[in-house]
Amino acid sequence: MRKRRSAKKTKAILFSTLVLILLTVVISIRISSLYVKNKELEEVEVKLEKYIESEELKYIELLKQREYLKSDKYIEELARDKFGLVKPGDIIFVNEEE
Repeated sequence: MRKRRSAKKTKAILFSTLVLILLTVVISIRISSLYVKNKELEEVEVKLEKYIESEELKYIELLKQREYLKSDKYIEELARDKFGLVKPGDIIFVNEEE
């Protein structure tokens, strides 16, 4: 009887050990795949943060440009360049070669 009990015990211990090893392997594989996925997501996060930063800078520049386009200085430059308007007292130089 002792041989049967010890054989059964040995089989139970062996089975338990095998199950634990299998679980350890499965968990290790899962952890490594999650680690890789985490690294990929961190890289994406860094890229997105840089993109957001550059877009915020563009937005600030557009706000400045909008304010400039509303200014009297821009209107004056536009009137001088596009329409050839001058202020009273301005001296006009004419290029005769044109």
